[in-house]
Amino acid sequence: MSARYEQYRWWLLDGDLEIVSDGRVAGVSLMAALSDLSREVDRIGNRERHLTHEPYKLIVYKGASVVAVRPATLGIC
Repeated sequence: MSARYEQYRWWLLDGDLEIVSDGRVAGVSLMAALSDLSREVDRIGNRERHLTHEPYKLIVYKGASVVAVRPATLGIC
């Protein structure tokens, strides 16, 4: 039995609600997709030296529905 992968899209927004980064991630569940996304956001934080310590907000959606939101937090965690 093959696993069914669902596509999720995400936006990482800065304090002015400008998109810092975006993309898509797949997973057999929302939790699996969020785990992969967490690793992707860590990579962004490691390679982007121009990012500041302003609040960043993460929004994950599937189709037209928002499925996860991380409130604005300082830095990229």
